[in-house]
Amino acid sequence: MFRALHPDIFTLFSGANRHLYEEVLIHVYETWIRSDMLFPTQAEVLGVVYQMLSDRPELWRDDETPVEFDEILPARGKRLRRRRSAAADADATSQAMVRARHIYARLRNTGWIEESRYGLKVTVDMPAGAMRLIEFLCQMREGFSEELGGLVVEIKTTVEAARLMPRENALGLHKSARDATTFGRYLRSVLAALRDIDKQILASDSLERRLQHYFEDFVEQVLLRDYAAISTTSHPYRFRHRIFQALQELEDSSVEINVLAEAYLEARLAPNVGAAREVVFDDLLKIRRVFDRIEDAFARIQQYRGRLEARLRNTVRYAGRRTGPFLQRSEGIIAKLDRAIAAGAALKIDGALESIRTPWSPLLLGRSRSLRPPIESAPIILRTDDPVWALRRELEQAHLRRLNVQPSQVLRFLERRVPPEGESSAATLHIEDLDDFLAFQALRLALPEALVGGSGTLMTRRLLEYFEFARDPENPVDNLWLKTGGFRIRRKSDHVTLVDADAR
Repeated sequence: MFRALHPDIFTLFSGANRHLYEEVLIHVYETWIRSDMLFPTQAEVLGVVYQMLSDRPELWRDDETPVEFDEILPARGKRLRRRRSAAADADATSQAMVRARHIYARLRNTGWIEESRYGLKVTVDMPAGAMRLIEFLCQMREGFSEELGGLVVEIKTTVEAARLMPRENALGLHKSARDATTFGRYLRSVLAALRDIDKQILASDSLERRLQHYFEDFVEQVLLRDYAAISTTSHPYRFRHRIFQALQELEDSSVEINVLAEAYLEARLAPNVGAAREVVFDDLLKIRRVFDRIEDAFARIQQYRGRLEARLRNTVRYAGRRTGPFLQRSEGIIAKLDRAIAAGAALKIDGALESIRTPWSPLLLGRSRSLRPPIESAPIILRTDDPVWALRRELEQAHLRRLNVQPSQVLRFLERRVPPEGESSAATLHIEDLDDFLAFQALRLALPEALVGGSGTLMTRRLLEYFEFARDPENPVDNLWLKTGGFRIRRKSDHVTLVDADAR
């Protein structure tokens, strides 16, 4: 992490002026860097720091008396010039300018800002690591509810679009997997916020502090913002069934998985087709795992929310009983006991004293722990591989290899049905078994790119090397296996593609 960040970048928030540095950093970032391509000078940044000290002098933690400052105007170069005011304190203004230069130096020395020279002009900018860090801090300060408002809807739309047009929406599926994990972290953050509020309420030493945590932290920050967001537009249960249905259809369709894998390979998300298929299945698993485990997270959130609401009701209910008859009688008795203890007088209590008796049976009291038995040595039984599971894995791998059609299989399928230097219609290509059907299906998916002479995928490049394709709408393909538009195939040579085992 510190290869991208300055080693002292977090020391800025470890001192007494951390709130001042927070305001200065966020103001500089939002003014020049966050949304605009502006490059301020050192004088402009110093002017912002000086104005911050002038507007909010209470942020400086030296217990100094707030005074009225002179206004400063940014000038060309690195120096500041002041505009005199009769009502201003000259000493306080000079001290504020010293503090502004000190804050600027701290920002530069800790790696938050850096100076860049373009010819004779020196501008101030942020390093890449500090820029991404301050963006995350701004999002944390603003809250993530607005950003995650329609995230579940976007995931549902992207997964369904990947089912209909896998090649065009492959990268959107990869982004949806990251968004799903982001939504899982968002649920965890809501749960963590509820736990923190519960701890703060239990640690409150007064009713005012307890009510402050209830209404400011729980009601405004969590209940009205985060919980409302996940319960309305981002509620996972609205589209959970449709997301699972689209994921199941994608996982069951080997052709669409192959198309997604090729798109992942073209986007350089994996080094080869096999690794790209694993990335596709991993993305589908991430989305399924997040939406499959949200019930536990929602149950925990509902539990903490109900507990806090019950405590809020009890706090408000008993807040008005602090001056009831019992407390009024108790105050007089406690005051009388204090005066008697201070005077050292004997206390006389009218009435009989009851003997102290435990409400529990002696048999229900805790018993002392006994000594643990010593650990005895025993032979270790190693787990043996089940041949049934080994056969199952072998069959699954063979099934996946069969569904992953290679270009050589399509070439052999066409070479057996199209004569050398000849031409045939796709309607006359007979399909004998499942392997022929898979080869024809792979040919049909690669046909749109092959008709325009494209060479984006490996399948298209291998097919165009030995065959030519043309549309034939008058002779559509209609057999027991499939029904699609017609096309013609012309073989360029008498090349024969060998099986990999025979070639070796």
